[in-house]
Amino acid sequence: MPIEIRELVIKTEIRSSQPSDMTEIPRDELRKIKKQLLQECKKLIIEHTRRSAYKR
Repeated sequence: MPIEIRELVIKTEIRSSQPSDMTEIPRDELRKIKKQLLQECKKLIIEHTRRSAYKR
């Protein structure tokens, strides 16, 4: 009886280095970006729950 074995191995290496010419984001701008992101996520969650509430 023939047996087929399939195997996939994916190796990933992530390297990141911060170039010296990059400047840091000011704290107030970072807070503003986080707030916008949070608002957008909340909006998407609310929209998703409204749509899925009728699917029963």
